[in-house]
Parts: sequence; structure tokens; C-alpha cells
Amino acid sequence: MKFLPSVHLPCHPWMAMVILPLLLLLVPLAAAQWSSCSKSDDYKSNSTYVANLSLLSSTLPKKAASSTTLFATSIMGNFPDIVYALTLCRGDSNASACESRVTTAFQDLLRLCPYKKNAAVYYDPCMLKFSNKNFLATTTVNDPLFIVNTKNFTTNADITQRLLFTLINSMAQLAANSLRRFTTSRLDVGSSPTLYCLMQCMPDLIPHDCESCFQDILNSTLEYLGGKQGGRVLGTRCYMRYEMYPFFQGDPKLRIINLAPHVPTINNTTTPATVYPQSQPPDAAPPPEGKVTVQEHNGRKSHKRALWIIVVVATLLSILMCFICFIVWKRRKGKVSINNQAATNRPEEYA
Repeated sequence: MKFLPSVHLPCHPWMAMVILPLLLLLVPLAAAQWSSCSKSDDYKSNSTYVANLSLLSSTLPKKAASSTTLFATSIMGNFPDIVYALTLCRGDSNASACESRVTTAFQDLLRLCPYKKNAAVYYDPCMLKFSNKNFLATTTVNDPLFIVNTKNFTTNADITQRLLFTLINSMAQLAANSLRRFTTSRLDVGSSPTLYCLMQCMPDLIPHDCESCFQDILNSTLEYLGGKQGGRVLGTRCYMRYEMYPFFQGDPKLRIINLAPHVPTINNTTTPATVYPQSQPPDAAPPPEGKVTVQEHNGRKSHKRALWIIVVVATLLSILMCFICFIVWKRRKGKVSINNQAATNRPEEYA
């Protein structure tokens, strides 16, 4: 079979222009993780608020990447169209990756929360939040708070609580007093499962406020993630992730080998959170009502469903475009053949 060069396919550039944008949509859909959108405070498509968001989307990624802490805040515009924004890249990221991820975060957030003035999105490598309300002035509010959990440990529940308490309690002060308010650790205690953990808070927090934020993370971890093999507590001001495998760049900054003797009483005034099960059967019964308002849903299913839709559509369009190009090529080839034959026969007519 002889493959045709692209120059013989006049519709090739046109086909690429149609399909390429659809394929580019796969990147944000695959990357987006957990988002929060306000139920009110909408803006219009041609408003000044949109213009301010557009300016932020072009300046904030560069501002974060140029910071030694990969952190940036910004205020754009004037009341009533003022926009407050905050972004942070993980402490083990680099500047170029940070700029790219924050740029993608803006694109995802405008798609996930269309026309919403208050929105936030969380990834593993970065987070972004913007609002028409000045949340930057408040360093003690860590919402929206997301909890992401995995399957249960097979070990004793009391031991797992002690493991999690030891992990976070041992890391809080080290992270709070570092330049990036960031640290990583590995916990090896006897025959207990090995755990890897990452903690970070916003670099504009003083160490005391950072430790206070981590205290809330600890309370939420013990309440929502007790007995889980891995999980995340994601907030605007600080966050934590732990797993049974290494997931961060570089070696752990702290190794923990001693288990706390006991776990103190959990603070019952934990911040209300949205819980995302890592995997949940589609027919799972809703959880019982608790003392804290919790919405449980699987955020990744919606992304996967949208991803498959775009893959199928892009594939069908590719087949259709190739078929059209083949028909056009056949017709042009036929015309060329007729013209060539006419040119060949013309000298014989005058012979």
C-alpha cells in the first residue's frame, strides 16, 4: 500500500484545524481534579469582571513562577468588578511547571465554573482561587475544604489513628518554619504500613498561623480519613496528602520512626468539608447524616465521562474528515488524469 504525501490532500490543514482544538480539550479534562463554584454571584460574558479575570489569567501564572515560593496573590479592578486571586504551586515544583499549571488552572476554572465570581480548583501540583470578596485579608479561613480518601487499612483502627496523628503532628512545626511552608516525610514504625506525607500552607502565613491551619488539617484527617490507606485534605490556606507510596519529588525531608503513645480528643468544631471518595460504586447508598454537613460525590467520574465523549467525537470527526479528503483527492486525481490525457492526445489531432 502506497501512502499519499500530505501535499496531495488539500483538506489536510482544514482537517487539523477542526480536530486539534478538540484534542487540546483532553488536557484540562484529564488534569482537573476538584473544584468549587459559588451558587450565586454570577457575572455576564461581556462584563468588566471578565476583563479583569482575563488580565489575571495572563499575569498571575508569571507572578507565581517568578516567586521563590511559587506563590502569588493579586487584586484586579475596582468595585463592583474587583477580583481577588490566590495561587500556590507545590513545594517540590519548578518555575516553568508552575506557570504552565496555573495557566491551565485558569482555563479549567472558567470552564468548570462558568460565569461564577467565586471559584476554586485544586490539583496535586497546584491550586487556584478567585473571588469578588476579599478572602486574602483572612488568614484563618481554610475553605472550601475538600477531603479525598481511598480504601481502608486492614490494620487496627486505633493504630491507624495513631499513625496519622504521629505523621501530621511531627511535620507541622517543620513545615510552618520553612521558607515555602512545605515539607515531606516518611513514617516507618515497626510492622505498621510505611506512609509518605506532604504538607504545605500559604507562604504569606506566619509560622503560628500556619501551625494553627495544620491543626485544623489534623482534626479533619482524624475525623474523615481515619483508617484510610491514603487521602488528601485540601484547603485554601493549607493542605495535606499522604499515601502508602512515594508521590513527591526528592527524598523525604523528615523520617519518623516513633509512634505517638496516644491520640488526644478530636476537636468537634472541624471545618465543614466536601468529601470525594476515591472510588465509589454508582449505586452506593448515601452516607448517614452527621454533625457536619458533608456532600459526597465522585468528582473524577464526571471528568472521565466528558473525556470519553470528546475522545469518541474526535475519533468520529477524524474518520469523517479523512473520508472527505479521500473523496476530494479522488475527484482531483480524476480531473488531472483527464487533463493529462487530453494534453497527450492534442498533438495527434494536428498530425
